[in-house]
Amino acid sequence: MRTSVPVRTLLLATAACAGALSAAPVALAQDAAGAPAASAIEEIVVTARRRQESLQDVPVTVTAYSAEAIEERGIVDLQRLADAAPGVTIDAFPRAAPRPFFRGIGSSTQSAGGDPSSVAFIDGVYIGRGPMLAVDIYDMERVEVLKGPQGTLWGKNVVGGAVNFITAKPELNDLSGRAAVTLGEYGQRNGNLILNAPLGERAAARIALSSQKNNGFRKVAGTGAPLDDDDRISGRIHVLTELSEATTVLFSGDVTVDDAGGGARFNTAPLGNRNVKKPRRTFADQPGYLDRETGGVKLEVNSSALGWADLTAYVSYRYLDLKSSEDYDGANPAINAATGVLVPGIQALMAEDADSYSAEARLSSASDGPFSWVAGIYALRDEVHRERESETEVPDLTLNRFVADNVTKSAAVFGEANYEVFDGAHLFAGLRYTHEEKRYEITRFTGRETAPVVNFTTVGDPGRYEDDAVTWRVGGDWRLNPNVFAFASVATGFKSGGFQEQPQPAFARIATAPEKVVNYEAGLKTDWLDRRLRLNVSIFQMDYSDLQTQQTVPDASQGPGQTRLVTDTGDATIRGVEADANFVPVRAIELGLSYTYLDATFDRFVETTAILADGTALFDDLSGNRLSRTPKHALSGTAAFTTDTYAWGSLRFETSFNYESDVFDDNSNNFEEFRKARTLWDASVTYQATDDVKVQVWGRNLTDVEYRTHQSGTAGGLFVQYGPPRQFGVTVDYRF
Repeated sequence: MRTSVPVRTLLLATAACAGALSAAPVALAQDAAGAPAASAIEEIVVTARRRQESLQDVPVTVTAYSAEAIEERGIVDLQRLADAAPGVTIDAFPRAAPRPFFRGIGSSTQSAGGDPSSVAFIDGVYIGRGPMLAVDIYDMERVEVLKGPQGTLWGKNVVGGAVNFITAKPELNDLSGRAAVTLGEYGQRNGNLILNAPLGERAAARIALSSQKNNGFRKVAGTGAPLDDDDRISGRIHVLTELSEATTVLFSGDVTVDDAGGGARFNTAPLGNRNVKKPRRTFADQPGYLDRETGGVKLEVNSSALGWADLTAYVSYRYLDLKSSEDYDGANPAINAATGVLVPGIQALMAEDADSYSAEARLSSASDGPFSWVAGIYALRDEVHRERESETEVPDLTLNRFVADNVTKSAAVFGEANYEVFDGAHLFAGLRYTHEEKRYEITRFTGRETAPVVNFTTVGDPGRYEDDAVTWRVGGDWRLNPNVFAFASVATGFKSGGFQEQPQPAFARIATAPEKVVNYEAGLKTDWLDRRLRLNVSIFQMDYSDLQTQQTVPDASQGPGQTRLVTDTGDATIRGVEADANFVPVRAIELGLSYTYLDATFDRFVETTAILADGTALFDDLSGNRLSRTPKHALSGTAAFTTDTYAWGSLRFETSFNYESDVFDDNSNNFEEFRKARTLWDASVTYQATDDVKVQVWGRNLTDVEYRTHQSGTAGGLFVQYGPPRQFGVTVDYRF
């Protein structure tokens, strides 16, 4: 649905008036009636250390978004969250498996025997596979973005950072609901329904349903088939039972189903790597698809019955069923031949089935004395079956399929203690011991579709990996006065070794070395002017060893224009600064700014650059290069003005922006796979008619910037994927 010219003009004018901005939205302290009580920044409670603490009292660099901030900023998915949080980027390929990078650290590996370096949790449950990150950010209590290694309390693979989605839970003795409908350009039509209902005096249920659909930001020329579209339905249920005043049991279940088209690709090599103007149509002859179902169940017990400690224990199961295809070249054989692409087409097909079982039991001290602690045990079992095939013929009647199965077993014990040495000053120390095992089998099929041939297999003689790791964190904090909180820490992180997705036979059973990091960090968290001004800053240095990287390289052993995914490791040092400023000069105005600086370079890194026809690998020393997907500067923020409440209601005007400096998408830093700096502007106007009814008119990417989210040079082409264009829409929200 297209909005009128006056609406666009209003939104653009709102954006132009922004003076100061923030990636960490603020909220006003409220009185019992729900109106702002004073021009003060509201405290947000976080669980970054597995217990509830004020955001300003936790010695961790963390950004938290409340439910209100999520709605106001239009944070509906993982990409929108990354746009709001400097220092966080998303590897957008394939669209079925977005992978987060924190402070330049993430993982592009999709191997059944690989792991992420920065991860997500849903209500504390580890999400280990990229395609499982089909998270609709609706009906959330808050979202916490934790920077740096969190391996002591959060566990395996939290090397670069983590995002924890905390969903809204049932409220006892409360019958209420909420419905929201969104209509926008490109056929955008979203619907959310939330219902909280009591089940007697000591139980309640909360159900949240969501649907997201659009007709695609791009189309296939001629057929009009949608690309970069949405077609998703999801649901979540929580049932809370109060067994006693001290003990509750929470059952949770969720499911997400996607049935969408693939991503759109554009070959910019014939343009000298310049952007395509208004990239809206491709000539994809094999439009891709995304067919996915993922979800899980969880049973959690919380109890303070022990008196001396609070108990939290859960068991969880999550699953994934994925089939996905990407037309990587975005063209037909005739266009590819005319533009110098070495093969008729490039198609990437993926299928994955995964089951993840996890359990944790955790105790946290309940006393108010100078000594506090958290301790627990954790267990995980992941079973992954994955198939990947790269096709280069049209139609492709041959096979080049890698079929892999992996089982990961992980167990850990952990704890952290905090001691107040004198008033306001604490020392803390934490330790985690992890034992991990992997069993990886892979088979490569070649030949004709009608007569497949086993090129090699490790079935029956699998690759095995087993390791023990100890991660730790030590530091101290000091509240110098009510306005200033200082902290410093040294923390380590660990990611187990992984197996390659498309290995040469000689390396099919060999795992990479485990990835390790030591992070040195210090920060200040301050509030001023009766908590109307908040200034937080952290400085850090991260020393990485055996950082695992994945890239696509030419592979002449498979034929002209063929490629292979390879994994290399290196050492890197990342230094940086993160700063947040929020200012509420008067009750009606909220301003802020958030900034991240990263100096991320390889100290030692030898990368595979090509494989010759005889199978010999070529290498290049890239020591001193910048890490890929890591902007040096990232800046984002918001500015908002809210009118007084009148008989007709109130209005809120808000604008936000997100800036990233230039980025290399390849560790070679050769300016081929290179993204220029870009700035995205959003804005909204919200009419609060009553306490229960509001209407928001919104616009995203207001200046219609054509920006790249992923690109890869292969087979003589440079194939680029673009972010969403400018879009306007309206959301109507009703509470009952």
